[in-house]
Amino acid sequence: MNKQTAHYHLPGLFEFYELYRMFLPLFREHREYFYDWCDIGSIYGAPPDCIWGGGRVSLENHDAGEVLALLQEYGISARLTFSNSKLIEEHLSDRKCNELCALFSENTEPENGVIVHSELLLQYLKRLTRWAVKLTLPVGHLERVKFCVQ
Repeated sequence: MNKQTAHYHLPGLFEFYELYRMFLPLFREHREYFYDWCDIGSIYGAPPDCIWGGGRVSLENHDAGEVLALLQEYGISARLTFSNSKLIEEHLSDRKCNELCALFSENTEPENGVIVHSELLLQYLKRLTRWAVKLTLPVGHLERVKFCVQ
């Protein structure tokens, strides 16, 4: 029998860090609590003060290194969500966003990625040497750029 797995992509990469810190050990150590046909494909989000992120409001703001380390420990891909549709050229040089991308692009297992809305940001990320593969998602004109170390 060919068993298929549903890969869930969960929100709140930064907002729900404390929840995931408690949930992921439970998910790994007690798989009998969960359906065997489901898995976590990725966790996505952006810090609240990230201009590329689209203005989400959150009271939680955890260290990006801590967040990334947690997901790496459990072999889960992190997806930065950069959905600000009002970006302009001057926003591309934002130090925090560029440092965040550099940090998330360092690890290749599991492969992290970016969900982008702005064509301007997409083209900017593609010009950087650490960004390589563009995959079109089935939803509208939203595209994903994978981090790819060359």
